[in-house]
Amino acid sequence: MASYFNLTLDTTAPSGLTLSINDGALYATSTAVKLTIGLSDEVTTGYQMKIWGIDGVDGEASASWETFAKTKSVNLTGGDGLKTVHIKVRDDVGNETEEVSDDITLNTAVPVVTITGPDKTKISKVEGFNKSKITFTCDVDFAEYKVCVVPQTSSTQDAGTVIPTTAGSINTSGSEGSYPKTTPIEVTITGTDLETASSGDSVKIVKVFVKTAAGIWSVA
Repeated sequence: MASYFNLTLDTTAPSGLTLSINDGALYATSTAVKLTIGLSDEVTTGYQMKIWGIDGVDGEASASWETFAKTKSVNLTGGDGLKTVHIKVRDDVGNETEEVSDDITLNTAVPVVTITGPDKTKISKVEGFNKSKITFTCDVDFAEYKVCVVPQTSSTQDAGTVIPTTAGSINTSGSEGSYPKTTPIEVTITGTDLETASSGDSVKIVKVFVKTAAGIWSVA
């Protein structure tokens, strides 16, 4: 019978812990997000992780150890604003990493557009009678906008046709970002461009859609 045995001493915590929410996105439009977790350790058998700053788990004291995984779906805490998720990992003999965290801004608000005008409700393609102007504002800062001809029942931007600017229309779309809510945007629509977007004489339904930096479009 053997008169000895091997006993390994391991006092080194896992290394290279990283955390990313929704692949590093700045904004989340839903409380449901995906965490991506990285470690330098090649072997993670028996490892566990503890996550907090999520729905139902506000602080570390209320977090529980669970089996380590490279990805995990969680829900952020409710209410728009900056969210911070925290994580720790421990190895199979209890050596813990330092806390690591990542931030994301939850933005679920749908922007609201207000239109002033038009100055003319009927136009043609004849010079002097061929232009109609509106001005619009939004209740929040936004990153992109479209002025579209849409079907009567449509309320979403993907069903509309953007009015072009090839025949003199002005400001029928923009994607420069950082449009302030306090600054009105003046739009000019010509009869020729309106016809390009929707052929034939008839009443055209024109709607303005804006998109926030978080990627949420307004609903007209």
